[in-house]
Amino acid sequence: MIEWFAVDLIKQAGELIRREIDQSYEVERKTGKGDLVTEIDRAVEQLIVRRIQHTFPEHQIMGEEGTTDQPEQLTGTVWFVDPIDGTLNFIHQKRMFAISIAIMIDGVVEYGFVYDVMADEMFMARKGYGATLNGRTLTTLHEHHVRDAFLSMNATWVTPNHQIAPEILAPIVRDSIGTRAHGAASLELAWLAAGRVDGYITMRNMPWDYAAGKLLVEEVGGRVVSLYGEPIRYDGKTSVLAGSDSFVNDVIKHYVITKGVTAEAKPDLHIVEHDSYEEIRDLLVLANPNEAMVREQFEEGRTYKALLGGEIVGAYMLVSHEGNRVELVNIAVKPERQNQTIGQRMLQDAVKRATMIGGKELLVCTGNSSIMQLRFYQQAGFRFDSVERDYFRDHGYDDIEEDGLVLRDRICLTRPL
Repeated sequence: MIEWFAVDLIKQAGELIRREIDQSYEVERKTGKGDLVTEIDRAVEQLIVRRIQHTFPEHQIMGEEGTTDQPEQLTGTVWFVDPIDGTLNFIHQKRMFAISIAIMIDGVVEYGFVYDVMADEMFMARKGYGATLNGRTLTTLHEHHVRDAFLSMNATWVTPNHQIAPEILAPIVRDSIGTRAHGAASLELAWLAAGRVDGYITMRNMPWDYAAGKLLVEEVGGRVVSLYGEPIRYDGKTSVLAGSDSFVNDVIKHYVITKGVTAEAKPDLHIVEHDSYEEIRDLLVLANPNEAMVREQFEEGRTYKALLGGEIVGAYMLVSHEGNRVELVNIAVKPERQNQTIGQRMLQDAVKRATMIGGKELLVCTGNSSIMQLRFYQQAGFRFDSVERDYFRDHGYDDIEEDGLVLRDRICLTRPL
């Protein structure tokens, strides 16, 4: 069985590390003073790769130290291998490092293993079957917000760096109950799954760093996404945000979005002006089913579309009014792309564009029954401005009910620009 083959392989690799850890060995620098590799890293990866190739010659392997060719496509069965995750800790502390292996089958990570070599702790997960630590079942994660969370995050991300503006994540350090930098992504995710920390944040991980730990966290009810709330892929470098659902939502909405992530930090979502009504009609009508009104607003204002990988995933309009007031209308995200922070990032973009066209105040209106939207706008700094009673009935809308409330009144909110 592949699971027990992997466990035996990892244990054998762990014995090799413990045997060699106090011996002299060569250390090489890869990309920077903190990115190191030793001959033991390579020896361990060679051991793991050889045994996998001998037993499963048809499987592909993606390893950190490059002892095998990286697969061009993640098809069939793929092993993600980090022989020593936390090499700096291995060299200087001789502890707090791990062997990390994940097994992907037909595009889904089915098995994850993180072995703390010096503590002899084996974290294991199988998709749909939960997670264990040395055979003991790990319990469901407790819900935490930033204010009551003990975090694992490297200090690099709150000092000048090329990945993200330091002021975006620095408030998390201030608001949490404590923050530690442990220096081994797979181990930090495993500790999160075990309840030893409550959240993990990094701006730069490779698949072999997070694949196994991600499954561990998800199998105890946690959530692992990019810092921007998007699903994590396994084909390259990514940011990682992990914790309970409450923690992840808290970080995204109250820190990343409200502090304003720069385009340089998140270049994959492109928002551009758009001039074709029919191409985005369905999105606009999703936001406002009164198509006659939508067409009129399209003619009066400016329309913008959000592109992700070339796909139109969202849209919004800006309509200028007297008194330097700009109204945001018909902001919508494709249903299958919702809850990925696209709406928040379009709102950020709308604020910037409304300011650029001379606006002093941004106006947005929604229905009395739209509880999620009212919460969304207030979290973004909007405050109640006016209520138009029976607006929707008077403007020919069909009867609509949301969350047990009948749509009757239009509520308008504003925020200064």
